Amino acid sequence: MSTPMKPFLSLDDQLARIKGRGMTVDDADEARRWLAAVGYYRLSGYWYPFRVRDPATLVRSDRFLTDSSFTEVIGLYEFDRHLKTLILSGMERVEVAMRSQIGYTLGAYDPQAYRNSALFRSTFNHDGWNHTADGRVARARGRDNFVDHHDVKYGGQLPIWVLTDVLDFADISKLFEGMRATDQRRISDWFGITRDPGISNNQKKKWNSRPPLANWLEHLTVVRNICAHHGRLWNRQLTPVGTRVITHLPGFEGIPPDQAEHVYMTICIIAFLLDTTSPGNTWLQKVGTLVHRSFSRFEHRTVEEMGFPNNWAALAQWSGKTS
Repeated sequence: MSTPMKPFLSLDDQLARIKGRGMTVDDADEARRWLAAVGYYRLSGYWYPFRVRDPATLVRSDRFLTDSSFTEVIGLYEFDRHLKTLILSGMERVEVAMRSQIGYTLGAYDPQAYRNSALFRSTFNHDGWNHTADGRVARARGRDNFVDHHDVKYGGQLPIWVLTDVLDFADISKLFEGMRATDQRRISDWFGITRDPGISNNQKKKWNSRPPLANWLEHLTVVRNICAHHGRLWNRQLTPVGTRVITHLPGFEGIPPDQAEHVYMTICIIAFLLDTTSPGNTWLQKVGTLVHRSFSRFEHRTVEEMGFPNNWAALAQWSGKTS
């Protein structure tokens, strides 16, 4: 038998429940405004870490930590909102560059290279991907003039460098993963993602079978969707990124030795890719300023919850020092 659905609570009832469980609310009217504008359920994801954890079972109770405040929860929510804005800003430039590189690399073979299964790995679901791509084109008809133009003049055939602007970022990610190793390496090299000459032969084989950029794009696709749908990002467990073969690259100081699955890794990836797409950009400094200013005001939250190393501000990429 399923558990009965939770009952509806008025704003006053919601506020009473929060206060009854031990959270300090300094301004009841302001709290009601946040509950009405954002919602109890969405905000509960931000006050969840403030709930007391049983040391034996690690299960969180309904009670809040001593001195937990609604003000700090809102500060965390606002930090996450601003972080997602910065992430999307950095992602925009990375995404555009990725679309351009795939269009340029495959277009050199043939304008409609994506139709040729011989140009992709045998494991790639070529027919399935093309079916999805055709659906994206159909969705754009009547909305995007350049698609309508190709319908009239070229019978609906789109060259790859045009198609990439119609595809979702997830489609771009899957297309890159299906490309041959030589083409993947060409794009990876453009972004500066080079192999450490000292890695083992086994690691070289793994690099060829699935290069770091393929893993990065899968990770960034998930992050992009979270941001686009206004989900919680700051302490989210994300698609794991393998770290063992990229520690020689600049900007990845402080990452875990085997894999990372928090937003710190997302930030490192975007910052690295932006160094190629937008040399001299100040994106990482903006992220660092946001993190420092926000978390210096929090009593119960730490940057380690986002995967940041405790000495993050002293690392070369954050301090501005060259190694």
